[in-house]
Order: sequence, then structure tokens, then C-alpha cells
Amino acid sequence: MTEDLTEKFFRYFTFTLIVAIFVGGICFAYPTYVRTQNLKRENAKLSERIEEKRKEIAKLVDNQRRFRTDPDFVEKIARENKRVYPGELVFVFEKE
Repeated sequence: MTEDLTEKFFRYFTFTLIVAIFVGGICFAYPTYVRTQNLKRENAKLSERIEEKRKEIAKLVDNQRRFRTDPDFVEKIARENKRVYPGELVFVFEKE
């Protein structure tokens, strides 16, 4: 009977030890999992921002190219900034 009791004790002890190791592993792994997910989300946002900046840079490079090669574009931008030719009379109507 004592051997049966000892055998049960070791069986329960082994089961409890395995469960404790499993729960402990989950407790240690969960924060790492959450941090990994947060980093993935942040990485996706940064990738989107990088792509937006690349598009913005491409647009600026195109504008620089057009400033060098397209006189109509230069004149359009100058007119938008209220620039005029010497001696030219311009009426500017501003919105209230």
C-alpha cells in the first residue's frame, strides 16, 4: 500500500511539474509574442511612411527636372506665387 501511495505521489508530482513548466513557459513567451506583434505593426507603418516619402521624393525630382526643361511649368509656378514680368500690370483678387 505504501508503494501504491508513493507511486501515486510521484505520478501527481510529475504531472504537476509538467503543467508548471508548461505554464511557466507560456508566461515567459507571451510578452515576447506581444512585443513581436507590436514590432510587426510598427514595421508596417514605417514601411508605409517610407513608401509615401519615396513618392514625395519622386514628385520633387520630377518638379526639379521640369524646372530645368519646361518653361511653361516655370511660368505657371511663378504666376501662382504672384510673380510677373517687368512692366506687366496684374490685378490680384484675394478671397476674404
